Amino acid sequence: MARILHNDEWFEEISSRGHYETEYEKVLAQEAQRLFTHFHLIPFKTPVVSELDADTRIPDFALVHKNYKSWWIVEVELGHHSLEGHVLPQVRTLSRAKYGQTEADYLCGRLPALNRAKVMEMFKGSPPRVLLVVNVPVLGWAEQLRAFDAMVVICQIFRSQYNRYVLRLNGEYPSEDETVLTTCECSAMIHRLLALHAPTQLPLQPDERVLLYHEGQASEWERIDTAGEVYLHALRDHNLAPGRRYEIVRQSDETLLIRLSDSKKQK
Repeated sequence: MARILHNDEWFEEISSRGHYETEYEKVLAQEAQRLFTHFHLIPFKTPVVSELDADTRIPDFALVHKNYKSWWIVEVELGHHSLEGHVLPQVRTLSRAKYGQTEADYLCGRLPALNRAKVMEMFKGSPPRVLLVVNVPVLGWAEQLRAFDAMVVICQIFRSQYNRYVLRLNGEYPSEDETVLTTCECSAMIHRLLALHAPTQLPLQPDERVLLYHEGQASEWERIDTAGEVYLHALRDHNLAPGRRYEIVRQSDETLLIRLSDSKKQK
């Protein structure tokens, strides 16, 4: 198990089965203002129904942007839960549900400080995406949930013998200021090469290195220029699929993500 040394105090990683989901949700709610700076985290324990097959599910929270730019449905999961048996069905229904007056009234009832008129106007815009928050890294979840336009953030809890805790975050985060810098493609011939389609948009000089985050894991890449193309070369192995098109995204905190750009929204 991983450990963190902070201010001369050791913090031990809590395993996926080391706490109940309700306890995990409580920690997220307590730290919401630091975890999701630009959003209100609001309990959203109300049934929603899929427009496709009438399946009914209950989410955990909603994230509402403080300037009402967008909102998200938040599903909290533990990493030992079944992806096929539980997580995928839950996210599938939440991503296909109809959200309207009833749900807007529910949010305003849970957080009276919300501007009801602006919430209703926000609901008339794009439907909410699903954010899945999981307590440990789980390989493959982010790729499969991408089919429903869902985003995965990993929030691990480390606890000391004095019952203090620290949080370790990775993955993707809701952002209103992300910018797609370039699309790229993983070489089918040389696995560690990533061909850049718009290299001028990635602020990187030849031989300069950069960290790219994929499914919550960081990998280090180095720019290589040839006579006709510009590549990123992985300094170690990675889990990108050969021949697939990806996009490199800069988030508001300057973090660079790499994610599939050709996934289809199944709604």
